[in-house]
Amino acid sequence: MKKGKLLLACVCTAALVAGLSVLTARFPGLFSSMMAFPLEQIGWGLGALSKLGPAGNGAAVAAWVGLSAIPAMCALRYGRGKETRWERAALYLLSAVLLLALYGMTNPSLFLPPLAQGFPEYAKMIKSVFGVCVWAVAVLYLVLRLIRLFRLGKKEQLLAYLQALLGILCVLFTGAAALALSSGALALQDGARLDADTCFGVFRLILELVPYLFDIAILLGAIDLLAIVQSPEQDGIVESAGRLSDACCLALGVTTALTAASNIVQICLMRRLTDLSVTVNIPILSIALTVLILLFARLLIENKRLRDDNSLFI
Repeated sequence: MKKGKLLLACVCTAALVAGLSVLTARFPGLFSSMMAFPLEQIGWGLGALSKLGPAGNGAAVAAWVGLSAIPAMCALRYGRGKETRWERAALYLLSAVLLLALYGMTNPSLFLPPLAQGFPEYAKMIKSVFGVCVWAVAVLYLVLRLIRLFRLGKKEQLLAYLQALLGILCVLFTGAAALALSSGALALQDGARLDADTCFGVFRLILELVPYLFDIAILLGAIDLLAIVQSPEQDGIVESAGRLSDACCLALGVTTALTAASNIVQICLMRRLTDLSVTVNIPILSIALTVLILLFARLLIENKRLRDDNSLFI
């Protein structure tokens, strides 16, 4: 994927996630949770269609079965080899889960326990459970497919897969940053807080955003570096890897420093705060990713130097 298309995908993802976050907060009846999207809205449409008489009910049933059968139809297009059997099984399972989930989205009251009748919040939780189940099976299929591709891929294919995977991670981190920003802004807007609480809430929001921004920048740098690695000449690989290494070091230092500073600031403002955070908010995933890319960049630099030294001896 070219960088222009990747940046466009990141912008679209950020806009979609931020919009869904606002809609979930402002219209909970139609958007109960982000994990239920878009199945909840499809279920709402199927329910409205089924109320239009016999013809509408028949169309709703046909749409329900047809949408649920899409993964199974994709599985039928697979080859019959043993290497794809688990992927096909995951697609068939996804169709079965979709069939149940769409029915549950349309009729959540049928899945409520007796004690929860009359509590609309519990119905929203039911929809979220169905949504999470569908996404979990979809992720299972994607992981099984990646395992097969990685095991059978050659060097050039593996580098291309790695570049695509870094692009997907960049989009995911952009969505996570947009979610953190929109959710934090809504919380600050809706909460009636003291001045100290507002200031510290903004500081915590910045602390949550900074690791994501560093992750996105580092992933974009890693994609550029991989493009150089894939080229025959590999011109500028040391300079590109050096810039990426410096960015990783800066990200690690700033991220860990802000994490420590937030806890120190909270102690200093403890008597003025009404909302104390008692959880350890350390971006472990961002730190681990940055360390791995830093190690990757340093290995490329040392490998290039070793090859240059060997060429001098020859």
